[in-house]
Amino acid sequence: MVQPDDPGPLLERMGDLAGAHGGWVNLQPAMRDEDAPPPARGLAIFLGAPGPPVPVCTWVPGAMGRRGPAPDQIGVQHGLGSRVLGRLAEGGCPLPAGWRWRQDNARRGLVVELPVGTPPAEVVAWLMAAGRLLATVPLAGPWRAIVHHPR
Repeated sequence: MVQPDDPGPLLERMGDLAGAHGGWVNLQPAMRDEDAPPPARGLAIFLGAPGPPVPVCTWVPGAMGRRGPAPDQIGVQHGLGSRVLGRLAEGGCPLPAGWRWRQDNARRGLVVELPVGTPPAEVVAWLMAAGRLLATVPLAGPWRAIVHHPR
């Protein structure tokens, strides 16, 4: 679990992944059980059911190429459709200078490319702020971090 005011252990894992140029991290805020929507059923699963009510935020370190490391990327899968960058900016969470959006899609979510060397603490703070703004249910408690190590 990651507390928004103390992401230290997560930042250490992200540093390890950045050094290995592989793996990824998924972050998801907690919600109360009574606020969970019922699972999608039938054809809604295949016909474009909305994204998750509690966003899934992902950070992927840039792979090492012949010309050096590729930029890191972040993504946010959410249930609010497309064009969420405007909502984020209105909510006080605009993209920082130098961050470049690559995708803002209703089904696949938001994808952003980061400048090489963006500090993990800045990435985690932005993802948590964006996740809070894009949640469609009340959030409660710490965030869950799932770290996927490279093979």
